[in-house]
Amino acid sequence: MIKHGRPPFLECSSKGDKRFSAFYAKVNDRTIEDQYQNAKVFEDGTTNVGIRAAKGRAAVNMTEVNAMYEDLWRQYITDNPELIDVLLRANGLSDIFGQPGHMCQATVLWKIRGEHA
Repeated sequence: MIKHGRPPFLECSSKGDKRFSAFYAKVNDRTIEDQYQNAKVFEDGTTNVGIRAAKGRAAVNMTEVNAMYEDLWRQYITDNPELIDVLLRANGLSDIFGQPGHMCQATVLWKIRGEHA
């Protein structure tokens, strides 16, 4: 679990506020999770392998894919400006599925929140 800020935490996952879940949030009619996982390129050159095959696996282009993940969340918030108020009202953000060393929607959204505070 990843937490930022202080309780009470706004859960940013499919187990909490789905508007802040990469499995539900859409940019250009595709979920953020789908775009993130399918953008990974693996050592053997394969890409666009689907969420199940890509999730949790490091790719050779992680720097670019992680930057894209942040950009997708920024675009999502730009497209849904009412959500910035929800983030600003939250004392903290959490992601029950977040793991240290992996991209985490709570981390990215906390960063975006800080830029609007």
